Amino acid sequence: MNRELFLKANTTGELVSRIVIGQVEPVGIPAFLLALLTHVRDLQPVTPSSVSTAAGLPVTTVRDNVQRLVDRGLVERRPNPDDGRSYFLVVTERGAEVLHDAGDALLVAYELLERELGGPLTEREAWLDELNGALTRVLAELEGEGEPGEPGSPKGLGLVER
Repeated sequence: MNRELFLKANTTGELVSRIVIGQVEPVGIPAFLLALLTHVRDLQPVTPSSVSTAAGLPVTTVRDNVQRLVDRGLVERRPNPDDGRSYFLVVTERGAEVLHDAGDALLVAYELLERELGGPLTEREAWLDELNGALTRVLAELEGEGEPGEPGSPKGLGLVER
């Protein structure tokens, strides 16, 4: 079995990160907040836990970064009429402007990548969606409780040296 996928995916993540950071920093938003802001826009009105699921991040991390978005005036909290303990997130007008500007900046990189790959990214994006779904399920299993040799334990998944 070839065991290089995680290494190659890590390299891909680093390259994507460098491109995104380089393109959006001049817009005035850190890349890690841009991703979160994009999820809020795409799902709004949305709860932090739903953003957490979409972003693949712990809820605590999302809540900390939501506060950063609120502080920057990019997102606002609105009461959840069905649950007084919860709230919804929505993108503000300023947040929409930042997303537009960041989208324009990233378009240049998308166009260059499509040129390099010889066409639209749609099929590759579908494969990444499939991979991310599988990785999410694997992570859930790895984070589950289990005895050695059982699902939920690294030894049970053949990841420990024998």
